[in-house]
Amino acid sequence: GTFHFIIFKHYGTVDMWSLGIMVVEMIDGEPPYFSETPIAAMKRLRDEPAPTISPVLRDFLDSMLTCDPLERASAGDLLQHPFMLQATSPRCLVPLVEQYRKRMSRC
Repeated sequence: GTFHFIIFKHYGTVDMWSLGIMVVEMIDGEPPYFSETPIAAMKRLRDEPAPTISPVLRDFLDSMLTCDPLERASAGDLLQHPFMLQATSPRCLVPLVEQYRKRMSRC
């Protein structure tokens, strides 16, 4: 991984931190503080709040991007989070994947 996905304090929930960074990257289209030096970006990740987003997504991110590993959400916690519970079934993606595969088979 890259430095954007590294957390200062490691514990069993270190993967949840990395997942939170990936969510931020999906929202912004690039890793957080991408133009910063690695050390500056890591400090800002530790010290600054998540980007402006819906309250339920902010809480979801905050539960992953908590510096204290003992307070960070586990995978089980995240699966029960309201953000995940309001999510649409992934089956809605099947037509998009099928369309993509058809298009790619023509190349």
